[in-house]
Amino acid sequence: MKKLFRIALLAGLGFAIYKVIEEKKQWTGLSEAEARAKLNDKLSAKVPPEKLDKVTDQIVDQMRLRGVLRTEAVVDNGSAV
Repeated sequence: MKKLFRIALLAGLGFAIYKVIEEKKQWTGLSEAEARAKLNDKLSAKVPPEKLDKVTDQIVDQMRLRGVLRTEAVVDNGSAV
């Protein structure tokens, strides 16, 4: 019985780690606009509308500091003015 419990515990732990890694992959490499849109979708039901922009700004700032967000490269099409 103890062996079965340990196996179930290890399987549960492995699954939890797998889910965390998958969730992290979904958020890594997003542009700032994509991250804001995704955050607004997830948080709109939980955070009052008057605080949503402030909360989103704080989260995006932390994501930027940690290097999770993709930096937008300036595209130069070569046209002169």
